[in-house]
Amino acid sequence: MSPSKPGSPGILRSHWRDYASVAPFFLLFAAFGLVPLLYALYLSTQSWDGIGEPESVGLDQWTRLFHTPDVLTAAGNTALIFLLGQIPVVVGALLAAVILSQARLKFRALYQTAFFLPQVTSVVAVTIVFQSLFADKYGFVNNILDTLGLPAQDWLTDPWKMRAVIAMMVIWRGFGYFLILFMAGISAIDRSLGEAAQLDGAGPVRVFRSITLPLLAPTMIFVTLTGAIAGMQIFTEPQVLFGGSGGPNNGGLTMMLLQYEYLGGIGSSGTVQLVKPDLGFAAVIGWVIFTALVLLALANNRLLRKSFGGR
Repeated sequence: MSPSKPGSPGILRSHWRDYASVAPFFLLFAAFGLVPLLYALYLSTQSWDGIGEPESVGLDQWTRLFHTPDVLTAAGNTALIFLLGQIPVVVGALLAAVILSQARLKFRALYQTAFFLPQVTSVVAVTIVFQSLFADKYGFVNNILDTLGLPAQDWLTDPWKMRAVIAMMVIWRGFGYFLILFMAGISAIDRSLGEAAQLDGAGPVRVFRSITLPLLAPTMIFVTLTGAIAGMQIFTEPQVLFGGSGGPNNGGLTMMLLQYEYLGGIGSSGTVQLVKPDLGFAAVIGWVIFTALVLLALANNRLLRKSFGGR
C-alpha cells in the first residue's frame, strides 16, 4: 500500500489523536484572538457609542485619523516615551548582564531576584510612588533639589518632563526583566569560544562584539520585540499618573490611553468626560497600534538578521 499523501483522509484518520491534541489551542486562538480581531475590523466601519444601534459609515472612521489632532499627539508621545524608555533599558540591561556574567559575585541569585522584583510589582503602586516622588509641590525630588539650592521642576505639568517621568517608570520596571533574559542568553554561550578568542589576542570589547553579540541575536530579537510591544502599549502609567487623562496639554497622552478615552474614559481635563464614546474609532486606533507592532516586529527581525549575518 502506498503511503498517504499529506492532507489526505488517510492521514487524518491515522493521526486524528495528534490533531485533536492541538485543536484546543487553535479553537481558543480563534475564539479569543482571531474573531475579536476581525470583529474590530468590522467595528471600524461603524459609528457606535455602545448603547444605540451601530451606524455604518464606511471608511469615514479611518479618514478621521487624519483630522483628529489628538491622534498625532498620542502617536508622537508614544514614540517619544518608547525611545526614552525602551532603548536605554535594553542597552543598559545588556551591558549590565555582560558585566555581571564576567564578575564572580556571591549571592548572584539574590541580586537577580532583587533586580526582577520591580517587574512583578503592581504598576499602579509603582505609579503612585513616582507620583509622590515627582510631585510639583512637596515632591521628594523637588525637595532634594531645593536642599541643593537648585530650582524645583514642574515634572508633572511640563510635557517633556512628563514623558521623562513615564520613561523612568518604564526603565525601572523593565531593567530587571531584560537583565535576567540577557544573563540567561549569555550563560548558554560556550565559554570556550571567548577563551579561545582571548588566547588569540582579542580584548573584552572584541569578544563582546564578535562573539557575544552574534550569539545573543535570538535573545536580542525576543527582548527587543517584547520591549517594543510593551513600549507601544503604555497605558497604566499615564492613566494613573494623571487621573485617567493625558495630563496638562496632553503631554502624557498615548495611543492606548486615547483608545481608552474613545471607549468611554475620561477626557483631557481629567474631571469630566470630554470625549464622546465611539467604539468604531476606538477600533481604528486599536488596528493602528496592531499594524505598527507588526511592522515594527518585521523590521526589527530583518535588521537584526542582517546585522548579524543571517539570511
